[in-house]
Parts: sequence; structure tokens; C-alpha cells
Amino acid sequence: MEANTLNNISSKGSHEESSRSSIVGPLNFAKDTSNLEPPTSLVNERTVPCMFCSNIYDFHSRDNGVDQYLAHLYLVHRLIVGDVKEIACLPSYCYYWKDKFSSEPADKYCSSMLLNQLPDGTSSSNEKYFLLSDIEPLDYELRQRLKREKLDLVLTRHQFERTDRNYRRDCLYCRDFRSETRPEFISHLYAKHFLLLGKSEHLVFVDELIEIVQDKLNQLICLYCEKVFKDRPTLKEHMRKKGHKRINPDNHYYDRFFLVNYRLKQKPEYVPIAKRKEESSVFNSDEDSDSDWSDWNGEEQTTTCLFCTHSEANIDKLKQHMVDKHSFDFTQTVHGMSFYQRVKVVNFIRRQMHIRKCIACEQQFNDYKSLCEHMDAEEHYRLSKESSGWDQPEYFFPTYEDDQFLCHLEEIDNEEPTTSEEDGSIVISEDFNARINIDAESLSLENFSLQ
Repeated sequence: MEANTLNNISSKGSHEESSRSSIVGPLNFAKDTSNLEPPTSLVNERTVPCMFCSNIYDFHSRDNGVDQYLAHLYLVHRLIVGDVKEIACLPSYCYYWKDKFSSEPADKYCSSMLLNQLPDGTSSSNEKYFLLSDIEPLDYELRQRLKREKLDLVLTRHQFERTDRNYRRDCLYCRDFRSETRPEFISHLYAKHFLLLGKSEHLVFVDELIEIVQDKLNQLICLYCEKVFKDRPTLKEHMRKKGHKRINPDNHYYDRFFLVNYRLKQKPEYVPIAKRKEESSVFNSDEDSDSDWSDWNGEEQTTTCLFCTHSEANIDKLKQHMVDKHSFDFTQTVHGMSFYQRVKVVNFIRRQMHIRKCIACEQQFNDYKSLCEHMDAEEHYRLSKESSGWDQPEYFFPTYEDDQFLCHLEEIDNEEPTTSEEDGSIVISEDFNARINIDAESLSLENFSLQ
């Protein structure tokens, strides 16, 4: 009997403890992709097809890679790609034009040139060549899109490699070391074996870089000067004495492993000399200058509903959604409240929905569906202005770190700001209700009364 009673008390206590609200770090609306490893490329870069024929190239190879691909385009198909080094993802670029040229002639998108020689340098008259460049609007748009997509991919991959703790790999030299992260692995190579690949915060696609380094060492090739040696001890001694335990910074083959090479570069606009002198004058004014933001492609920010995952870019549509779907009129609910009280209301509702508690009666539920059914049946999609449940200091802090709903609270203008007499600035402060202990106040007056 006593054992059963103790078990009931224990289970009841654990249930109450689990249902108790606690303040934790800010949540995030983004989907949890921590367990998903982001890709390392936009397309398959190992089997890139020629734009015109069936030849296949491996862009990670030196023997059949980018240089051979571009040479093939010129020698066989007489096509030159303009500013090829400025293309963020050449494999994607090639895949795109492969698809275009399969159904349409090259003349439609390329500039034509007549030269008096064949591709091998032999003299010949009126030989036709093609130039594919960003002069063509479609090519320009493609290059700009690839820049954005490649940068997004690189930053996502870099963040993953910096934070992933499931990295397992044996050291390139010793066999008794196991790292949990890639930065730890890179640091170990330098601290223990003086092998410098670069600072971990500057590297990306670390897995591929380490594979290349290990492959070179297995083939007895020096990382820096790329000389081949007869055995591993001779190679190690050479790299140690010559200071070659690092990759060659002048070797552009390694450029794709450094984050700095993915910066968005803009071509400098040519300015005539006369104009340069005018602009450099100390009397030059910026009144006529115009900042052109037409090429800005910022993402449209969406706001998530307080009760479900529905989101809208327009806050008015979202509020109407809450009225239609949840019978909750946010504007009417916060009418007459100060800015800080509205912040508390939003964070309180967010927290209650996250921990599966009703916002009206605070009843605890095991899942989101049961909570919604209860609030629908009891018509508990409402908030009491007199209730102190939401009016707590803890709800000054956002429940979700990227909560766009809080950014729209300033648009509700239902409070009268005060103006400072000194500088004319507007100050909006939270209402402060002071509670005075009458007994303490009377004692204080007695002690300080004038005789």
C-alpha cells in the first residue's frame, strides 16, 4: 500500500515537474537540419558534358579537367567563354548551355567573329568563331544567379563544417588520434605535425582538401613543390628541411578550398580621366549622386502565426488568418497596451504554444493537436488583459530568436509617447506600478518627523 502511494506521488511529482514552464534559450523557426549534411556542389562536377558533343570531363582532375574542357571548346567547336574565371560555378554554367545548344544554334546567344586562321594557328581566311559572354542578357542573368547560389552553398557548408561534431577521421601521420570536428583535426595537424593547410575558419570543403593531401602523401608527392620522392622518409625529411609542410598559395588548384575566393566581386566601372578629376575635387558635392539598389535581391521576410506554422509576408494578412482560423483578433487583444506589454503578449503566446499549454486556462497537453482541439472546443483562443500570467518580466525575452512578429509591433500606434523637454526626444516607457507598504511608510515618517 505504501509502495503504491509512493509511486503515485513520485509519478505525480515528475508529471508536475515536466509540465512546469521553464525559460530556455531562444528557439528558431527554421527547420532542424542539423543532422543533414549540406551538399558540396550545385551539380555533379565529376562528369561535366561538353556543350556540343558527348565528351565528359572531371572538373576536379588535372588531366581531364577545366583547362582541357576549355581547350576542347576552342579547338573543336571554336567557342570561347568570356571571363571564365568570373563564373562562380562553371559546371552549372556548362550544364545550362548544353541544354540550350541542344535545341538552338550557338549564333542565337553568341557573338560571331571572323579570323584568318584555324584554331591550331594555320592560316586560313574567314574562319568563324563564337564568343559566349555576359553581353548576352541571358548569360548575364545566369552568371548573377550562379554567384548567389554558389555563395549560399559555400556559406552553408562552411557553417556545417565548423559545427559538425560527428567527424571521424584518422590522422594523416599518427594513428592514435581521433577528432570530433574538422577544426580540431586541422589544428592537430599543425600543432602536432606542423602541417599547415590554413586556418580552419578560412577553409571550406575540408573533407575533399584532406583527401587530396592524403592522396599526394600516399603517392610520395611534396605538397608544396610537387616533386616525387622514392620513399616516405625521404619525402618527410624534404618537407621538413625545405619548409614544404604546407600547400602552395600560388597554386590556383587550391583556390576553391578558401572562403575568401567566393566573395562577390564587381567589375570596376571605367571612369574617364576628366570625370575622375572632377570627383576628386574637394568641392565636389554628393547631392547629385544616386544610390542604385535596383540589383538588390534580398529575401522577403515572412512572419509566422502565433498558433500554427502558417506564415505570410504581409502582417495584415497574417492577422486576418488568426481571426479566421483561430478566432483571435490580435489588434483588439492588445488595444490600449503599451509597446512592452505587446512584446510580453507575443512572447507569452509563443512560449505557451511551444510547451503545449493553453493560453487561457494554462492546462497542460501532451501534443499540439490535443491543445488545439481543447482551445477550439473551449473557445480559449483569447487572452485576459487583467490576468498576470503573461505580464511577467521573463516574457521581455523573445521565445524565437527570428520572430518577425515582434518587428511589426511598432506599427500599432495606440499609446501616447512623452516628449523630453531638454532635447525634444520621444521616450516610450513601460508602466510602473509601485506598491507601498503603509506600515513601513508610517514608521519611516515617525523616524524622520520634524521636532
